[in-house]
Amino acid sequence: MTMLSFRVAPEEAARARECAESIGVALSELFREALRRHINAILAVRDAEIYEKMPVAEEDLAFTNVQYWLPAEDWSDWVIDDDAAG
Repeated sequence: MTMLSFRVAPEEAARARECAESIGVALSELFREALRRHINAILAVRDAEIYEKMPVAEEDLAFTNVQYWLPAEDWSDWVIDDDAAG
C-alpha cells in the first residue's frame, strides 16, 4: 500500500474519528473506503460520458443472445465418483 497524507480541519478530523469508532473500524479504513467510493463515483460519471459519446453498437451485442456458456457436449461421464472407485 501507498501512504497518502493530507490535512483536514480539526472539526472534520473529530467527526471522522467519531464515525470510525461508531462503526468499529480504524480511521485509516474509513478514509480508504471513502476514497474508494468517491473515486468510483467520479469514474462512473466519466464512463457515462464516454458511453454517451460512443454508445454500444450492434456488433457489440453479438453475444447477448447466448443464454448459457456451457460445453456443447455432455461431459458428465468424466466425473470421478470416489465412492464407486472404492
